[in-house]
Order: sequence, then structure tokens, then C-alpha cells
Amino acid sequence: MNITQLQYLVDVGELGSFTDAAKKNLMTVPAISLSITQLEAELDVLLFTRSRKGVTPTAEGKKVIQHAVTVLKTIDMLKYDIAVSKNNLYGNIVIATIPGLVSQIINNTLEFRESYPYINVQVMEEDTAAVLEQVKNGHADMGFVSLGSNNHDVALDWEPIKRVEVVLAVNKSSVLRFNNKISLDQIINEMNESIVLYNDPYLKKIAEDLFPDNLRNRIALTTNNGDVLLQMVLQRNAITITNDYIIQALPTHLKDEVVTISINEYLTLSNYLWRVTRKNEKYPEMINQFTEHLLRDLK
Repeated sequence: MNITQLQYLVDVGELGSFTDAAKKNLMTVPAISLSITQLEAELDVLLFTRSRKGVTPTAEGKKVIQHAVTVLKTIDMLKYDIAVSKNNLYGNIVIATIPGLVSQIINNTLEFRESYPYINVQVMEEDTAAVLEQVKNGHADMGFVSLGSNNHDVALDWEPIKRVEVVLAVNKSSVLRFNNKISLDQIINEMNESIVLYNDPYLKKIAEDLFPDNLRNRIALTTNNGDVLLQMVLQRNAITITNDYIIQALPTHLKDEVVTISINEYLTLSNYLWRVTRKNEKYPEMINQFTEHLLRDLK
């Protein structure tokens, strides 16, 4: 067993394909397959089930992948310690986030790298459930989600970053634009625009609570592409349910085209932007410094 085998194992588990893992590592498919087969023989366990659709980790395979992720992170910390001893500050960090924060994270990273060029950041944009799963599985070092204060996964540490509000976002020419606040009855009786939604379990649940059955057929589009939703609001006069920080993070020329309206039924709810990490996770000092820099920017 060696480091390279563990990296191949994690990549196959994440990508669900020997072919994709081979492309990522600039190797041949037979080389990746042989590495996994050798690892299975050494551990005397089947790590993946193979099919024409790809490969899926077995129950034992998932456990081995979790351990492999931990080992690779420990090796990263070792590399960091060596880099520090050579006066080269070093760190790798993977961030999973719901839409709306990617541009801020990227800008923060570019600023940070001006002083610390050896930090490497990977950002994954996911829905709420996927962000939490990425962090729990060790595929992301931290995640950012927007949720209420209840029903938090006890396997994770939850740090509130700032309070956020669920709002109705409409085009500045919408008939609803003059409302600072709006009630469910007003939404039902006055709204004639199409509804577009980000494909997120949390936002979809809010839509189900807000809109009765006879209004749900007004939902014209559900997608994981945040840019498409924004264009639908800007160009097609659609409306969407979102968090206020997503609109606040837009460039000024786009933000000026959108009006956000508070929803009465959600004004009293305590929703927050949370930073989630695995319990008792320890990071190299450079990553801690980057995280502090990022959180100051998000608050």
C-alpha cells in the first residue's frame, strides 16, 4: 500500500469511474484498475462493485476510502510542516458551498495568495444536502450552508457567520417591486410572473410551504445553475425565492436590476449562514489563517 494507491482509491470513489480517475491522474485505465485490484488483494476485501455504468464503493470500500482521506490529509499536514521549516507557507483546502459565495471565496483566495502563494483552494458549488455530505465524507474541509437553527447534524460543528433572510427576488419592473414586505396571500393573489427555483432541498421546502398545490404549476424551472436563474429574473421577469446575501453579493450593475422583498411568514425565523466542519478536525496553521481571512470577508 502506498500514497499513490490511496489517491487513486479516493479519486475512483469520488468520480465513480476508472476512466475519469485515469484522466485526472494522467494515467491509463488499466493502471488505475490494477492499483485498485492490488489494494483489494492486500486488504482482502472487495472495495468496489463494477458495472457498465461505472463503479460503486462497497460498504467496506466506503470505510477504506474514509481512512484514505484521513491519511492523505495527514500527509498534506506533513508537507505543510516541511514547507514551514523551509520558510514556504503551504496548504491545500477544499470548500463546498451553496450558491452565492463562490465569487467572494475566489476573490478572498486571490488576495490571500498575494502574501501566501503556496495556498491552494478548490471550491465546489453544491446544494445544501450535497455540501453537508461532502464535509461529512471528508471530501471537503469545510462547507457553507444557509439553514435555520434546528435539526443540525451532530457529526458536524456549526459556526454561525451571519443572519440571513429568505426573500422574494423580482425584476425591478415587476408589479411586486413596490412591496417592502409581502404576505403569502399577496403572493398568491397579485403574482403573475413565473417562478424559478434553485434545486436545493431547503429552498424547495420553503416553496412547498408558501405555494398551495394549485400554484405550484407556476414553477417554470428548477435548476442547479444559479446564472440561469439570475438571467430568468433579469430578462424574463421571473421571480425566485432565495437568500438575501446571494443578491447582496452580485456586482452592482446586476444588483440594481433586482428587488428583494421580505416574506412576512419568514421574518421571525432565525436563518443563518453557517460554516460547517467535521468535529475535532485539526488544520495546519496556514489554513486556519486563510479561514480567518475568509470569514472576516463574509461577515
